[in-house]
Amino acid sequence: MRLYSQMTLAELQEEMERLRTQAEEKKKAGDDSQFGIIQQKYFMAKSYYLGTDEFRIGGKYSVPEHDQPFTIDYFNGVFAWGRFPHSDEQTGFPIGMLEDWYG
Repeated sequence: MRLYSQMTLAELQEEMERLRTQAEEKKKAGDDSQFGIIQQKYFMAKSYYLGTDEFRIGGKYSVPEHDQPFTIDYFNGVFAWGRFPHSDEQTGFPIGMLEDWYG
């Protein structure tokens, strides 16, 4: 299998669809461990598909399973590094996990 960074946008779309289907199957089967692994692969493929142009430093984004906005400080590849409110600890997420914050 080729690296996500070497795939075309069409190949990334196919990979995302394949992973989404696999994740649904694992979730229905109650295989939470495999579901989590496949979900992370999906977010990485989506990150390469989107690229960082859709995101901005200083922008606020929602992250699954977090109820506070995540503010981007900088990018490293397809990872956004930043902070949650009231925290000095920097955290990194693949940009495919981020959605616009509406709060």
